[in-house]
Parts: sequence; C-alpha cells; structure tokens
Amino acid sequence: MSLGQDTGQVGLQVRATPIPGAALFRTAGRGLTMPEPGRSDVPYWVSTEAEGRKAVQELAANKVDIVKIWVDDRDGKYKKMPPEVYGPIIDEAHKQGLRVTAHIFNLSDAKGLLKAGLDAFAHGVRDVDIDEEFLGMAKQRRALVLVPNLPDRGVATDLSWLKDSVGAAELAKIQAGAAADNPTAQRAFGIQARNLAKMNAAGVKVALGTDGAVLWAHHLEMADMVAAGMTPAQVIVAATRNAAEFMRLTDMGTIETGKSADFLVLDANPLEDITNTRKITAVYLRGQLVDRASVRARLAGGTR
Repeated sequence: MSLGQDTGQVGLQVRATPIPGAALFRTAGRGLTMPEPGRSDVPYWVSTEAEGRKAVQELAANKVDIVKIWVDDRDGKYKKMPPEVYGPIIDEAHKQGLRVTAHIFNLSDAKGLLKAGLDAFAHGVRDVDIDEEFLGMAKQRRALVLVPNLPDRGVATDLSWLKDSVGAAELAKIQAGAAADNPTAQRAFGIQARNLAKMNAAGVKVALGTDGAVLWAHHLEMADMVAAGMTPAQVIVAATRNAAEFMRLTDMGTIETGKSADFLVLDANPLEDITNTRKITAVYLRGQLVDRASVRARLAGGTR
C-alpha cells in the first residue's frame, strides 16, 4: 500500500471513530509541493497541471478536509510552485468541493494565489509589509481565512508555567533556548505582526492554528496574536468559533444548546490577560471530564 493510500485509510478510520478523551482528527493528507529532493517526499511532488489535478483527485478520494499547498522556494533551495501549477490545483480542489490553504512567504505569491481563488493562508506574508493592493484583494474575498502561525517573538520568555506538564530536565532545556533576546527573530515577528494587525483591522477572518508539534503552541500563539495587536476577545473568537467554522465543525466552537460540550474551565479571566488561558482547572471533551492527571503521566512516561 502506498503512503498516500495508507495515510488516507488510517485517517478515514480515525475520523469516523473519534478516540475517547482525545481531540478530533482532521487532515489535509499529504499536501502538494514542487519537488524538494533531500527535504521531504511525504507531500505529492507536482510540476505540471496534470500532476496537480491527479493529486487533488486522490486526496478527494481519501476524503481529506482541506488541500494544502506550499508556494515557497525554501530560501532559494528549490523551484517555487508557479501559477500555472497552483491555479489548476485550486480549480480542481473547488470542483471536488474542497478548499485550499497555502504555505507562503512572499507578498507577490500571496497576491497571485488570491487571484487564483485561494481560500486560506497557512501563514501570513513574511517578506515585507503588505500593501493596499493586497488588503483590497483580501477584503473582496469575504470567505478568506488567515491562520497567522506567527514566529517566535525573539524576546526572553519565562516558561515556568509549563512545570506541571513538562519534566524538569526537558523544561530546563526549553527554557535555556528562550532565555535571551534575538533581534533577527524580533524583526521577522514585527513584519508578520504588523501584517496580521492590518488584516484583522480590515475585517479578514482570523483563525488560530499552530506550526509544528509543540504541545503548548496554542497558548504561545494566542499571546503572540495579542502582542500583534488583536484584543484577547478577538483571539478567543479566532481560537474557538472561527477555527471551528474554518474546519466546518458545525457542532462546536461556541457554547450553545445542542452543540458538543468542549470547553476549558479557567482560574482567571483571559479577557483581562490572554495568558490566563494557561490557568486551567478542568477540560471537558464531548461532555466528559478529561482525566488530566493520567494524560500528564502518559506524557511524562514518553507514551501517547
């Protein structure tokens, strides 16, 4: 069985039968990129319209929830996916009833993708401050979603709040890497933070997401979004209602009669300080109280 078939079948099984006490599984499958030898062959490598459309058709057959593409040259290491490839991919995805989200870096690519009908950005523009032309294009796309995935702020950070979730040795290692300011990271964050603030002010829908496998990244991202200029209330909406709507999870994201009871009980008000989302008393998932002590024990033992 090929990687794509294996991923699709496993994904379908987990998607159809949620694991008790665990998060829901939704997937973009393998995603599509130009050939990146030496980096990763997990995504579909596509170089032509025909290859792109065929990959999307396979993803649709595996019932993915969204299609992800990479439009990035990885600091000049690889050929970037051109419009004559990503345009047909977006077109084919829409024919299959799927939306497309794009990993991007440059403003020029972001404009091209919007012209081609892109549905969401998996990162904001990262090379320069966005201009009025881009903002105008974004505002015309009422269904467009921005998932900022902001980078490290580059400021010395106290991570002691993780002490109940991360082992002492691991926490010391993580803290050592976050103990000093990084001017280069600060400049990169500044570009994306300003761009997020402009798009949020323009009314573009923002949803929370993370980049990578850091288990506590959601809390960091929420604080970064506030640092970028969003209010705590806007960030909470991005993390709940907007994120659920983006993933087409119609029975969650807000507290309403008839919806799934998925919520946190906090010790402090996150509207006053967004970092209060870290002061968790209880977690309810599909109406059931999660045994957080056993989850911590499994993580401490290196099991999942």
